[in-house]
Amino acid sequence: MATLADVASAAGVSTATVSLVLSGKAEGRVAKATAQRVQAAADEAGYVRNAVAGSLRSRSTRTLGLVSERSTSSGAVLADVLAVCREAGWSMLVTDLGHTPKETREAVRELRQRRVDAVIYAPTTRQKVHVDRALDHVAVLNGYADRPGVPGAVADEETGAVEAVGHLLALGHRRIAHLTLDRDDDVTVRLRQSGYSGALAAAGLTVDPSLVVACDGTPSGADRAARALLDRADRPTAVFCYDDALALGVYRQARALGLRLPEDLSVIGFDELTVLAENVAPQLTALRLPRRDMAEWVTSGLIGGAGELPRIPTVFTCELIERGSTAAPAA
Repeated sequence: MATLADVASAAGVSTATVSLVLSGKAEGRVAKATAQRVQAAADEAGYVRNAVAGSLRSRSTRTLGLVSERSTSSGAVLADVLAVCREAGWSMLVTDLGHTPKETREAVRELRQRRVDAVIYAPTTRQKVHVDRALDHVAVLNGYADRPGVPGAVADEETGAVEAVGHLLALGHRRIAHLTLDRDDDVTVRLRQSGYSGALAAAGLTVDPSLVVACDGTPSGADRAARALLDRADRPTAVFCYDDALALGVYRQARALGLRLPEDLSVIGFDELTVLAENVAPQLTALRLPRRDMAEWVTSGLIGGAGELPRIPTVFTCELIERGSTAAPAA
């Protein structure tokens, strides 16, 4: 393995000069042409900086620990956090949040053993998470800490639901169904349903309980719930879905019943996973969760210094993305 001395010999400079260049401290201290020559020599020799040794000297590893979950959306969060880390010259370690408080504590203990400088908890659904009291540089992405003074970022789920239903109301729909999940203990489920009910009430409409149907979130469950809504004489003219995956169930059952989208039925989703929303016909109108904005804001503030983030959760607005699945109801 190439050493600093090998690079210095190849570039015709001292090891001190090589150290300045490869540690990013050459500006104003080493001529640009010399720095380029050193970098070229390092690349040619295959030199890799010993980050562990550097961290022992500086007592900083410039490493962020991400405690996340295994899900469809977690990959996007990981990519957004990693992009910010790379731009700042940081590394990232990822571990599983687990299903119990004990598993979460073990995951965080592993990160601490690896001397990470900061930690982000990133549950895939909005929830309260246990944050280890030994952590100082820590934040929660898409949730709340179980103790005060911890920065975080959450989406305004309820207002997003109000906007989704408001979009349907503005198009002229009055018989609007809500396809949701049968998880009464889920904060996101409650907030989106509250937004649905609130939007109807603000328009002077009464919620029809028979138009609120819950399922287990599986494709077959979504199909059964969607069929129950659509296979009736007084079917709704529009369906507000808890998320994009449930909206696909409405698509499938509408097609099975010979209903045209959006001529006979409007459908609107939530989350705005483009891998789903843009790969159906017609493309799905949906509320976009500000995942990227939240991830970039939390990460940038955290690795730039904990003092740069407010010591309370910050709320981010959801954005309505209009596509082809919503239109005025048929006359």
